[in-house]
Amino acid sequence: MGNLVIPGETALCGRVYKEWLAHNRLDDTAPEAVNLVPVGLRNVRNVCFLNAILQCLYYTPMLRRSLALAFESAVVKDEWLVALRQLFKELDSARSSKACVAATQMASLMQSASTNGEFQHGEQADAHEAFVLIISKLLEGCISAKGLSISEKEQLEQSSLIGHIFGMMLNQSVRCKTCNDMSSASRAEYCFCVTCPSFGEGMRTRDRKNVVDVKDLLLSYTTEEHISEWKCEKCSRKGCVRQAGIARPPNILLVHISRLQQGWTPQVIVDKDLTIQYDGNPAKARRKVRYLLFAMIVYRSMGANGGHYFAFVRAGRGQHEQWYLADDDEIRSVSFSDVQREEPFMLLYEAQKLFPPVETDAERKLLEAEQVQAAAVKAEVKARSAQPTGLLVEQARAPVLHTEVEDASTRNEMEEAATKMLETEDAYTPGTDMSSTTAGSEGRSRLDEHVFVRAQPDRERSVDFERWSLFSSCRCSLPYTEYTEGFEDDRLHCM
Repeated sequence: MGNLVIPGETALCGRVYKEWLAHNRLDDTAPEAVNLVPVGLRNVRNVCFLNAILQCLYYTPMLRRSLALAFESAVVKDEWLVALRQLFKELDSARSSKACVAATQMASLMQSASTNGEFQHGEQADAHEAFVLIISKLLEGCISAKGLSISEKEQLEQSSLIGHIFGMMLNQSVRCKTCNDMSSASRAEYCFCVTCPSFGEGMRTRDRKNVVDVKDLLLSYTTEEHISEWKCEKCSRKGCVRQAGIARPPNILLVHISRLQQGWTPQVIVDKDLTIQYDGNPAKARRKVRYLLFAMIVYRSMGANGGHYFAFVRAGRGQHEQWYLADDDEIRSVSFSDVQREEPFMLLYEAQKLFPPVETDAERKLLEAEQVQAAAVKAEVKARSAQPTGLLVEQARAPVLHTEVEDASTRNEMEEAATKMLETEDAYTPGTDMSSTTAGSEGRSRLDEHVFVRAQPDRERSVDFERWSLFSSCRCSLPYTEYTEGFEDDRLHCM
């Protein structure tokens, strides 16, 4: 797209990343599903939350493919990306030996990134918080954030390798019920958080919902909400309608289901596939995209002793799919009905349609500048081609070589004058010791002082005028300024 550079852009984000995708033909091709049996991860002092996350990341087809190719074709130095890629390679190597792997490097990075001690070694932690932290660190590894504003940094993250996989754009609008004044805002997210409804303990059993599926939870997120306490800044009246939606869906939909601690919550049924609506282009109708489940994290509470995390992952796709339980170092095959019997904590879905990475504002401005620059160059080339160049310019600047003299008597008088001038000054006699270079040079200086007409030889005289008339034998019609004095005879330049 040109030689101009966008601040913060690296090989894993922005225009360079898009060109890399196109070069490897990954921009519109969905990756193959991971068709491998899981390898166990050792639980070294309460890292079950991390092991469950890493199993899900390993079975994310788009992440495995893009990360592997990026390390082959780009210089990747970020420690989080390097550690994740190294773990994937260890899991691949351990499959043949059937040995477990310890994710010590990732656990060490989690501990060093802990700000409030939430990921200290040996302590239990929340898998959702850990997942969000890992994605944020991987995003930072894809860009160069030096000297960037918050908005520029966020846009580059969305256009990066990790943002292309997990990134999505959520929007929210608020409309006043009285004056219909509307305001809207959008934000980038990498995890879709929904809340499971809770019911008070005093509620009658027949009024409770025993089950709710993931589709219902996503639908409740986009349902209109009426807020009576809200006050309009324009008309000062109260009451508004608030609605959230999805402006741009992700390629990998990560859903976190939050459950309130008070009250009673229904069972959440896992949907194997789901379809969500998104706004897309505001000028067009809402669109739909279909997702398929390929991984799930489960949290099983143990009361006062805390809880335990484990994961279900899918190998293959369609008729050849096989589900596995990945519970630290325990790996076993299960049916999807076994998956549905568990309460989901986090779910990972893959889109059936691959969406392109985000184009940032800086990219759009740069593209416009490059288009203007290209148009200017094109106009300049066109203007140059319309002007006479080279030989045509010289011909245009030189005097008229062959004067069209309509009056025959005038033409004869001019020819006779030229003949007399040559006879008196340099009558040529064969055998005279005079170089052709000098003769040609003198002939050019003489002709430069007179009107150029084609000299005709005097048939009654024996003087060889053809030798001294520059244009008598020339058929190329070049001006005299183009002749080379090194020719033995002036007529040789057109042979």
